[in-house]
Amino acid sequence: MNHHSNKHIRGALKYASGNGWMIKKSGPRAHAWGIVYCAFGHSFCWFAVYSTPKNPERHARDLRRTVDRCPQA
Repeated sequence: MNHHSNKHIRGALKYASGNGWMIKKSGPRAHAWGIVYCAFGHSFCWFAVYSTPKNPERHARDLRRTVDRCPQA
């Protein structure tokens, strides 16, 4: 799998995959870098990861917060 270019978001992606979340990389022409979603099938447990967010630290923090809010985490 290709890695994200930002170190904060890479860490958050590693955190998500360590908690059982699935990472699906988008195609080369997509706006988002990829989507991270819960492996348990909850419809509200997903997060769109952008390739160049305005504030990468906040984007990574929001991803971690979404993972922590999953009822199965």
